[in-house]
Parts: sequence; structure tokens; C-alpha cells
Amino acid sequence: MIDSTREILDYDLDSGTLRTTYSYPSQPPSIAVPIALGALTRTSPTELTPMYEAAGVDPDSLDDLFRPTPGGAERNATVSFDYRGHRVTVKGYGRVVIRTDDADSGERDLGS
Repeated sequence: MIDSTREILDYDLDSGTLRTTYSYPSQPPSIAVPIALGALTRTSPTELTPMYEAAGVDPDSLDDLFRPTPGGAERNATVSFDYRGHRVTVKGYGRVVIRTDDADSGERDLGS
């Protein structure tokens, strides 16, 4: 079961940028990205088109790329891709940044 209650660390309405984190093993990037994008677009993560179909991103490969090393060191990597009209960047230090191209869109409004 996916925990879709993950806390959004930062959301800048003016720039249309959302920042959140991922962690292993509970919420690797392949889970954190759809949860954050779902929050941004007010869509259930399970209703989003899978990353491998919509963005050509293999979720297992994404997780493997950022999985901590056996010694616990973080990976020095960054991957960016487009997913449902948003630019997604996954960083090696546990951060996910999602930016929309349309900073004027009310779709991103996280308020109730």
C-alpha cells in the first residue's frame, strides 16, 4: 500500500516548484515522485499514468540509481525527465524537485 500522506517540504506558487524527499526502503524515488506529482495535480498517485509509459523512465532503474551504497553513502547523481507536463528532477541526496512550466496554472494550488 502506498502512503500518500508524505509531507511536501516546500512549494513555491510563484515558480511552480515543489520539493520533497525520498528514502529507502520505505519510499524510494519511484514511489515519492508519483506521490508528489499527485499532490501537485490533485490526482491519486494510483491514477497517474506509470512513469515508464508517460516518461519512458524505468522505476526499478531509477530506484537502483539512487539506492544508497552498501556503506550507506549517497549516490552522486541527478536525473531529470518530463512527466505529465512537469519537469521532475531526482537528486542523489534524497530530494525530488517537480517544476511546472505554467506558473499561472491553478492546477498546482495545494490549498483546500
